[in-house]
Formats: sequence, C-alpha cells, structure tokens
Amino acid sequence: MQLTESFRILLAGITMLAGFCACPGFAQTRGIIEFSAFGKVQKGLALVDVSQEMIVLGRDGWIHSFDPRSPDSQWQRITNEPFEVATAAEMRNALRSEFGKSYEVLSTKHFLVVQPRGRGERWPKLFEQSHRSFVGYMTKRGVNIRKGRFPMVAVVFPDEAAMRTEFDRLSIDVGRVAGLYAVNSNRVMTHDGARTASVMATVRHEAAHQSAFNSGAHSRVNDTPRWISEGVGQMFEPEAMTDPRGASQLADRVNRESLVYLRQNNMTSNSDRFVQTAAEIIRGDMMFKNEKLIKEAYAVAWALMFYLAERQPKAFAQLLNETAGRRPFQTYQPSDRIMDFERIVGVKTLEFSKKAARYLESL
Repeated sequence: MQLTESFRILLAGITMLAGFCACPGFAQTRGIIEFSAFGKVQKGLALVDVSQEMIVLGRDGWIHSFDPRSPDSQWQRITNEPFEVATAAEMRNALRSEFGKSYEVLSTKHFLVVQPRGRGERWPKLFEQSHRSFVGYMTKRGVNIRKGRFPMVAVVFPDEAAMRTEFDRLSIDVGRVAGLYAVNSNRVMTHDGARTASVMATVRHEAAHQSAFNSGAHSRVNDTPRWISEGVGQMFEPEAMTDPRGASQLADRVNRESLVYLRQNNMTSNSDRFVQTAAEIIRGDMMFKNEKLIKEAYAVAWALMFYLAERQPKAFAQLLNETAGRRPFQTYQPSDRIMDFERIVGVKTLEFSKKAARYLESL
C-alpha cells in the first residue's frame, strides 16, 4: 500500500503516537523540516520522506502531510538542528493567539484546556481526572504506559455551531457528533452547549482515545484495528470510569448503552450474529465505515474488549502492547490480524466470541 494511503487510513481511524521515535521504522526520517501550515512557518521532524509524500511531526504534536513536489508546498530541510518538543508555555501562547481573547487557556498537569472565558475549572478537572483514571486502569492490567511527549490539548467551544466551524476550518468531515479526538492535531474538541448524559459519555470516550494515544496504549503511526481503539473508547464512557474513587463495582464499569443494544438485538448468548460480527471486526474495519452497521460494530467491540479486560487481563494487555508496538505505516492485513488475535487469546476467534457472548448474560 502507498504511504499516502496508509496515512489517510490512520487519519480516518483513531490511532495514535506511542512515544515518537520508539519504533525502528523511524529510520526513514530525514531530519528537521521547515514548512508552512495554517498560515505560519513551522518546524518538525520528518517521519516519512519519499518522493510523493512528506509526513512531518510538528513541535506541538501535530502530524502534517503534504506532497513535496507540489508548487504550493513551501518547505526546506534544516541540517544540524535537533528536534525539540514545544514547551507547555510555548503551546499555551500559541493557543491564545489561535483562539483569541474570547477564550482562555487553563493548565493542568497533563493538559492545556482551551475554553470560553469564565467557564471555571469543570472542564480541566474532567479531562485531567479522565486521564488519571485511564492510566491507573491500564497500569493495573499490565498495559505498557509511558509519559507523553506533548501536553495534551482539549478545546471546548461555546456551542455546537462554533465547533462545526472549527471542523470546517480543519477539513474534518463527520456527521453530527458531540465531540471528537482528531488524530492529526492530537486534540479533543467538544462544546459546552449541552451537558446531557449522552454528550458527556461521548466526551469521556474521546478523552480515552486521547489518553490511549498519548500514553502508548495505541500508536498514531501504525494501523491499529478499529475494534480495539473503539472498544477501549466505549469502555470509558460510563461516568464511574472517571470517578476519582474508581469504578470498584463491576456494574459501574459496564457500558449500559452497548449492553442494551446487544440484548435488544438478540446478540448475547448463543447468538450467531454476535459471533459473525466479532469475526468481521477483528478481521477488518469495514463495519465501522458503514452507517447502517457502525452501532453494532461499536457495541460488539466494547463487549470483546470489556470481556478481555475483566476476564483475561493478561491477554488484554498483550493485545494492546503488541498492536501499539507494530512497525509504523505498515498495513495490518486481515490474515495477520486474525492470526495475532488467536495467538494472544489462546483460542480460535469463534470460540472466543462465544465465550464473550455468554459472559454478557452474567452482566
């Protein structure tokens, strides 16, 4: 597969940077590049430098892609200069300049939160606690967690219209959503126009993506299966999963919306449909691209990852650790995905899926 196509797949999915330069594939890099993006001159590290595409990691964590042959591409190589990640102070000043005086930028240990002035500490506390809970949950189960190289940025817009305007500016084409994690910018974006239970569950889902992608649970530069990344996101939608006291009871950790969907559609114990869907999403990502099937794909992805986390935590950790450690910009072929999964869980996909379906009956 062409590198350009691989990068588009990575941007279309939810995959992330697991400690840049930790992978042998970065031998492809060609040093520091000075380039123009969003109307300003920037510097970054060339991750991929081939005739038809340049993929550059900016100092602020953005991943940029452009055709170096295009006359519109303004760039040049810089020799004998190390790559230095932007400091939190630099990024804070840049965000203030980007969003203007009607927004404020608040800092936590891991985040820079951009929000309309006067909204208080609610959003910064939510994102910080979500990240701490995510790291604690994964660490207890043996997932390799590392400190991120970049301050995480969360942008809270005053309403949905302002958020959609930003999506248009960044050429993000999505349906109606309460928020999202953007893989190329490494930002979570949401809005403060509604605080329903459903909206906040979406925010927690996207915050989990950002945490996974900045802690090494996933990698932004390899082909992470969608069922894994979305299953993890679904796991952190319940409010108790971000409670400082922890989700100590099994019932608190269950994604009720996913479980109800599966039960209402007769996809629990002895369900051929559950088993077939499980095999399909483990093999490939097509169901996540089909509007008619995507809700089913999300629900089954949650069930599989939740079952692993609760009943087979060692396999859960191994699955995340191995997928995060794959070589960058390499297509994960369906046959390899199935083979790796069955090796990790120790049984055939069919048998595993039936076990997961039976487990749903006990919830």
